[in-house]
Amino acid sequence: MAEKRKRRTWRKNNQGEPGDRTVHKNKYGFIEIENPIYYNNNLYFSPPEFLMRKPTPEERREIVINYIIKHSGQKIDIAKLAQKLAVSKRTIQSLLNKLKAEGLIAIEPTFDCCGYQGHNKYSYIGPPVERYGSGLTIGMLYDPKNRAGFRDWDWDEYSFKYKGLYDLDDLYDAKYTRRITRAKFIKSRGGDPSCCISKPRYIAIRYSHFIKSKPEERQTPEEYIRINYITGEKYDCRPGSLSADGTKKFKIDFNRPLFLFALFGIPFACELVGSEDDPKINIFHAKTEEEYGQFSYWGANTLHFVLDAEDGRDEHLNITGEFTSK
Repeated sequence: MAEKRKRRTWRKNNQGEPGDRTVHKNKYGFIEIENPIYYNNNLYFSPPEFLMRKPTPEERREIVINYIIKHSGQKIDIAKLAQKLAVSKRTIQSLLNKLKAEGLIAIEPTFDCCGYQGHNKYSYIGPPVERYGSGLTIGMLYDPKNRAGFRDWDWDEYSFKYKGLYDLDDLYDAKYTRRITRAKFIKSRGGDPSCCISKPRYIAIRYSHFIKSKPEERQTPEEYIRINYITGEKYDCRPGSLSADGTKKFKIDFNRPLFLFALFGIPFACELVGSEDDPKINIFHAKTEEEYGQFSYWGANTLHFVLDAEDGRDEHLNITGEFTSK
């Protein structure tokens, strides 16, 4: 008896053969948008066919509220809304229940002539506003130029594609660029930039520490030269360039505005200033009180230190600050 051929399962947003880049994969909150410059042959590089974008949960919440404001009192198809935002129907239902509990929306069930329940009607009942928050909408999310500043850096398998030793700097630069774009967008609409800051609860201090030769040093000093007894080749016996990298996270508590930490022999002191809605952190040397700078939600939030290592090379310490909700 011939073996029965297994029937291929068809799934929405998963058509085509494996590796087919022409098929949209809207899921996990990732939106794929057709790249308008994909067919531009005047470029010296090959641009991607699709632009991948992902709103944060706070941005998705704002988009849904503004969608309800626009369609207030009308029936809303939750499945279609979830598809536009590339999330599950349950995710949108959970969000709507939270908005109802917060007193921002009202939900009215509807029934047809036979008594079957249809799509619910949703109405905005929060503070009177023309647009909620910074006014983010689905149309802005799908804007190829991304003038509203959503996350749109390079992704690979739904994660930031750069994963090398120093490529995290690219991620921090992308995040900073996104914040600046959002600030310009809000300013152009006459809004308050603080409306995008959802009371961050933590400050994440991300650091990378590495040692490399001085710019003027062209060869390894003789005291660090060793010979491989098998091959006879000479090599530099000093440790590799990357010493350590990591993250220190501190809770934002204005009742305790001062906190300390140390990184590779440098004692840092941080003082909370500003407000809970728009916190800022002044960073200075814990002993000498030398001021290093201020971290804010809209700032670049980077510090770079160059010290003399014990073996004659330069010791580098990069610090980046990021305000997060978890």
